Amino acid sequence: MIAQGWLDAQGAPVDPTFKTPAEGAATQVWAATAQLLDGLGGLYCEDCDVAVRAETAEEPFVGVKAYAVDPGEAERLWALSVALTGTEFV
Repeated sequence: MIAQGWLDAQGAPVDPTFKTPAEGAATQVWAATAQLLDGLGGLYCEDCDVAVRAETAEEPFVGVKAYAVDPGEAERLWALSVALTGTEFV
């Protein structure tokens, strides 16, 4: 990662927007424990919150893209997964 310019010689991130391992894990821990999400599924989460649609985000590289929540694309991916694995899920 140093050779690629991601970390400096001391191992610190060069880009201040890079997350530490703890920061990177925080959203998964939050999603697993947040009462806000009780009974919900199929959500995209980001930075310890439910992700906004990328088209409405004020910052670049934030939010979930429209194709990622498209039901038609989900069906196509499911059919491809079944075909590739040979396993039908109910």
